Amino acid sequence: MKNSVLFLGTGASMGTPAIGCKCQVCSSKDKKNKRLRSSILLKMHGKNFLIDVSPDFRQTALMYQISDLDGVFLTHFHENHVGGMNDLRPLFFMHNHKPLPLILSENTLDIVQMRFSYLMNRFDLHIIKDLEGVRRFCEVEFCYFTYYQNSIPVNGFRFGDFAYITDIKDYSDEIFQKIKGVKVLVLSLLQEEGTAMHFSYDEAIDFIEKSGAIKCYLTHISHAVSHEEMNKKLPSNIELAFDGLELTL
Repeated sequence: MKNSVLFLGTGASMGTPAIGCKCQVCSSKDKKNKRLRSSILLKMHGKNFLIDVSPDFRQTALMYQISDLDGVFLTHFHENHVGGMNDLRPLFFMHNHKPLPLILSENTLDIVQMRFSYLMNRFDLHIIKDLEGVRRFCEVEFCYFTYYQNSIPVNGFRFGDFAYITDIKDYSDEIFQKIKGVKVLVLSLLQEEGTAMHFSYDEAIDFIEKSGAIKCYLTHISHAVSHEEMNKKLPSNIELAFDGLELTL
């Protein structure tokens, strides 16, 4: 069985189109400019792993017929990354009330427990207590590491030669040791101009060059970015991801 990554959503916190917006991108008929909130389905060694549970999870689960998950990884606690957790409940009931493994940091757990206290008995918690490390889950080894978004800790994950890094702004150069040898990198790029929470275009390109990744796909894209126009500007080994894109690893 092939290993693959399916982009369930590639949008930023408001999605694209943004409510009430009439800008060029929000009004575009290009399907690649229609973006649900960012999340991926990672299929490895016959296992299904969800990274982040966006508020659009129910929609994507129905769209892509996701009825079975072996584990859920959370990068951090922002709403656009955990807002769909309530919609994981059907999987709990469907699978004889078997708790769903949830992999997350202590920092993320604190907020998730507060927000979804009524759900927590549906999960088998696997808590990441260190800033970095290597663990084995469902016979799949993964590496985790920590960077920051305006002082908020966020976890990146590496599975073999694939790495997923979203919502990154501040990091130490040690991160490049964690992703050395990665062939496929997924990285967030909100828009061309940097913000207090997200890379600018130049910062993202610099990070990708330092990573040594052979191929990079950009995600977590705001409505300020046109898919076609940005792809024309990007180096040949970098492209914008889009909802429904599936990569074979």
